[in-house]
Amino acid sequence: MIDRYYLADAGYKEMEGYMTPYKNTRYHVNDFRGIDMQQLQREEKFNYIHARLRNVIERRFGVLKERWQILDGVPYCSRMKQAMIIISCFALDNFLWMRKYGADPPSYEVPDWVELNLGTPISGLRELISMAVWSVV
Repeated sequence: MIDRYYLADAGYKEMEGYMTPYKNTRYHVNDFRGIDMQQLQREEKFNYIHARLRNVIERRFGVLKERWQILDGVPYCSRMKQAMIIISCFALDNFLWMRKYGADPPSYEVPDWVELNLGTPISGLRELISMAVWSVV
């Protein structure tokens, strides 16, 4: 059972552990420029938030690749070792950031629906999230 998932673009097939956007619905942040967010359909709003989150992650990887050159072309080694290299670079970067700024890690309450839906297929989870964000604005 997977209790986490990766934000993945539309190129990935829908499978456990990968949260993809809705297909055949506008997705890229530029597609939403000048559009009133109140007028978006539920799937469009989900895709917009999904795209913005992916952009943040991609920018963060860009910053990490500048600081830790090993990430610019992870050397040929096992997937496990590649994952350890990436996680180590994130951990070191986070440590240096916290040392510099002295920030306490943020804390928040995990909503009950997260635990209640641990066994829900990823497509069902996407539906639940899209309904939640659509009802907010």
